[in-house]
Amino acid sequence: MPARMSEEGVPRLLEADPSRDRLQARTAARYGYLWRRSLDRPVGPAYHFDRMRQRLSLSPLEGLVLDAGCGEGIDLARHAGQPGLAVVGVELSEWGCRASARRTRGVSSAAVVQGDLRRLPFADGTFDFIYSYGVLHHLPEPAEGLRELVRVLKPGAPVVAYLYEDFSDRGVAWRSLLGLVNGLRPITTRMPPPLLELLCRAAAPIAFLACALPARLARRFPGAARLAEAMPFRHAEGLWSLWGDLYDRFATPIEHRYSRAGALALFDRAGVHGVRIAQDRGWMVVGRKPRREEAVLVATGESDEH
Repeated sequence: MPARMSEEGVPRLLEADPSRDRLQARTAARYGYLWRRSLDRPVGPAYHFDRMRQRLSLSPLEGLVLDAGCGEGIDLARHAGQPGLAVVGVELSEWGCRASARRTRGVSSAAVVQGDLRRLPFADGTFDFIYSYGVLHHLPEPAEGLRELVRVLKPGAPVVAYLYEDFSDRGVAWRSLLGLVNGLRPITTRMPPPLLELLCRAAAPIAFLACALPARLARRFPGAARLAEAMPFRHAEGLWSLWGDLYDRFATPIEHRYSRAGALALFDRAGVHGVRIAQDRGWMVVGRKPRREEAVLVATGESDEH
């Protein structure tokens, strides 16, 4: 498809489909507001991908890597310029693309493309590694997005994703808390982003005192370590630091959540092998695309691997 260029020089490779994309466009716009507010956010020593790498014991990245839904581009910028590594970030929102392009400006081994994860502008078997943090569950059909990621992945290569959990394997109190949040979302997802940001900033200290502070205290007692790890927002660094996380939870009109079994089934239906899962404020899942000979065995019913 012919590429149009944004003000930041980002190729716009989008296939418009208004009948399917209305809610997804709203999601992108609301996240774009958040990314616009984070243009001056520094690239720190660790970010989302590092947590997935640690929890899933991933091998070092090499070759051509796709950051599927790169958002504000912090993970992308951290990988850009590393020896033996070329990175491509795909992002739907205009301001996410701008932020990502600015953070990787001048790095020849990094590129940003404005595109839709459900219709990626890449050939089959392009990438050596694909990761997607917190994006698939905001697609209208997450399974469609994951299948597309697998399509552009090289045979034998891994795909990693983070998905929201549905709390189905937690206690009544946690499920009730999620129910309360879900009950507010039909209202908050229709609020103007500046108003929602104001409310989230006001609520951030409450969330810190109710979640992050008890988690810090619980870590001091060996018997309470599991409780600390189960607390939402336990990662907060300060009293006002959670407003972005709250905005994330309350802003987007599309949100899918998964049980452990549901997350595994999503990857299984995408046709990946060797699936592993870890829990860290949600589900972190990794699997690899079958090699050609494995795909033949599956097609003929001769493989025992799930």
